[in-house]
Amino acid sequence: MGLLVVSAALSGCSSGRDAGRPDVLLITIDTLRADFVHSYGFAVETTPRIDGLAQRGVLFEMAIAASTATAPSHASIMTSRYVREHTVGSLNGATRLEGIETLADSFREAGYDTAAFVSNVVLKARSGLDRGFDHYDDELPESEANRLMYFERVGADTVARARAWLEKPRETPFFVWVHLQDPHGPYTPGEPWSELAPEVPLRTDRALPVLSVNRGRGGIPHYQALPGVRRGPRYAGLYAGEVARTDAQVGELVDAAERATTSGLVIALTADHGESLDEDGFFFQHGHTASPEQAQVPLVIVAPQLPTRRIAGVVSHVDLAPTLLELASLDPLPHQSGISLVPFMREGRPLPPRAVLSDVGHEIGAYDAEGYWTIKVFGEGLDWQRYQRDGRGFRKVDEPKLPSDIDRYLAREVEPVPARAMSDQDLERLRALGYLPPDPN
Repeated sequence: MGLLVVSAALSGCSSGRDAGRPDVLLITIDTLRADFVHSYGFAVETTPRIDGLAQRGVLFEMAIAASTATAPSHASIMTSRYVREHTVGSLNGATRLEGIETLADSFREAGYDTAAFVSNVVLKARSGLDRGFDHYDDELPESEANRLMYFERVGADTVARARAWLEKPRETPFFVWVHLQDPHGPYTPGEPWSELAPEVPLRTDRALPVLSVNRGRGGIPHYQALPGVRRGPRYAGLYAGEVARTDAQVGELVDAAERATTSGLVIALTADHGESLDEDGFFFQHGHTASPEQAQVPLVIVAPQLPTRRIAGVVSHVDLAPTLLELASLDPLPHQSGISLVPFMREGRPLPPRAVLSDVGHEIGAYDAEGYWTIKVFGEGLDWQRYQRDGRGFRKVDEPKLPSDIDRYLAREVEPVPARAMSDQDLERLRALGYLPPDPN
C-alpha cells in the first residue's frame, strides 16, 4: 500500500518572499504498503521519520491509490482525475500525460519555483509528467538486477540531487516533487536495514519456486529473484528493510526542506501503490488487481493550524492536488474529480459519502466507508463482487447494484496518448546492454 504525508513547518519570513505562500514538498514512495508503516500497525518500529510526521498531523486510515501501477497513479495525483479521465490511462510507460492542467502548472503559474526528481523509468519526461516543472531530473544511472532495461535510481542518490536543489538561494516559494524507488523489488536493502525485521510472517511459510514470468500465482516473479532466498517470510522481511531505508531518506529530505523554507512548509508524501504479499496466491508483485493490499495507501497531513487527529473516512489520490492547492491558498484544478480535505481536517466533521476508485484497466476497485467492490471489465460488460468490512478485514456479500456513478465514470474514458520516443541516451544504453542492434549511423 502506499503512503501520503503532508507536513508544515514554520520559520521566519524573508523580505523577498510572499509570506502568504508556503513552500511545498511532495514525496511519493514506490510500492509502499500502508501496513508496513509503524503508525499504520506494523509491529516493528522501522519508520520513525514517517511516524514522526503522522504524530503531528491528521492521519487518514483509509486512503486509496488511483491505480496499482506507477505512471497512472502519479498522473492522477498530479491532475486530480481518475485513471480513465487522463491520457495516461491504465498503461504503465507506454502512454503520456497531455492536454490537462497539473498541480505543478498551478504552482508555477502562481510564481513558484518548481522541480521534480524521479527514480523510475516510467516517470521519465517522455511520460508527460514533467509538465509544469521548471527543472525535471530523470537521470536514472542504474538498472534493476534482473531487468536491465528497467532503469532506476536509488533513493539516496535522488535525495542528494533534491537536497542540492533545495540548498540554492531563491526569492520565490518552491514546489518540489521527489519520487523514491527503493521499496520496489528486487528487495536489497543492505545493512543495517536487512535485519531490522529479519522475517515477517505470511500465510505461506515454505520455499517458493521462481516463476519464469514477472506476474503470476504461486511463486516469486522472475524480476524479484534473489540468490539463495526462497522463503516468503524472509522476502517480506527484506521488503520491510527497504521501507526502513526509505524512511531514513524521507527524514533527510524533510530536514533539508525545513532548512530551506522561509515562509512555512507543506510536505506531502504518498506511495503510488502497494504490493501483494501472499494475498490470493500472489507474491511480491503489483498492478494486477485493485484489491486493498495494493490499493490502500496511508495519508497524513500536517499543516499550520491543523489539529492532530485520525480520520477513518475513505479518501483518494485525486484528493491530494485539491488539498495542497487549498493549503497554498490557490484555486483548484479545472474538472477535478477529487475534493479538498482541508475543511474536514480543520473541523473534524465526517467526510462526504462517496465511492473512490482504483483502476488497473481490466479491474476497478470502488471503495466506500463500508467496504469495496471489485469490478471486472470485459469489453462492454461488467462483473462484480462486493466485500463488506468486518472486524477481521473484509468478507464477500451479495450486492445486486454497483455505485451509481460507475457507468458515468466508464463513459468519461479518454483516448490514451502514446509516449514520446526514448531519448538518444536511453537508446544508446539499451544498445550497450545488447537489447537493440548497433546504430547504423
